[in-house]
Amino acid sequence: MAIVNGNVIGNLRGRLGNLTARTVEGKTILAARPSSFNVNYDPALVAIRQRFAVTASFAKAILSLDTLSSIWKTVKESGITVFNTIFKYNFNYSDTDKPSENNIITPGGFGLPVTAAAVAADNITASFDALNTTAVISADEVGLSANALVCFSNPNNPEDKPYQVIALSKEVANFDFTQAYDLQIDFDVSQKLIAGKYANSTLYLGVASKTAESKIVQYSSTYSKAV
Repeated sequence: MAIVNGNVIGNLRGRLGNLTARTVEGKTILAARPSSFNVNYDPALVAIRQRFAVTASFAKAILSLDTLSSIWKTVKESGITVFNTIFKYNFNYSDTDKPSENNIITPGGFGLPVTAAAVAADNITASFDALNTTAVISADEVGLSANALVCFSNPNNPEDKPYQVIALSKEVANFDFTQAYDLQIDFDVSQKLIAGKYANSTLYLGVASKTAESKIVQYSSTYSKAV
């Protein structure tokens, strides 16, 4: 393996002949690819590969939401990507066929006091008590960012994918942290089509408080519910 600092050859990613290249924090890392590779079908190793695929899909969905991506950047270690940080936190929670109810979209945080939550054919809804009952809210915290993933599973048609994950977000300006709140985020057309293909779903929800300049101040732990 070789590491190239700076931008002598630019930021590379992918295959270069018998080498693979990736860029982490401005460093291009080159590694030799094996000359041959035999797939091991041992059941334990197959299960690990399946969990890898599930966790990678879940991590990509998290990264598609700007607020969640920014939150995970605050806990990543030097030399590791945000994607790999999310993967590391989630791998042990993933099942072989889909994310489990234990997967997380935020790395800790204050408790989210959800009193009810549901996934419908065209939206998600959640009700929670005043956030100042579980977090100390400063005067700078004036906005709320609500972020969610929904994992749809158990397809009505067995030829469809075993699961699909959609990502949702909503920004609420001038949020009142002293009052209970009813959240609703509607699906777009493509998300409605996905929802209609599956019998079961799992909701993952997290919120973050923001300043007037949209800077994240603090965030909640993940609330999850299989429905």
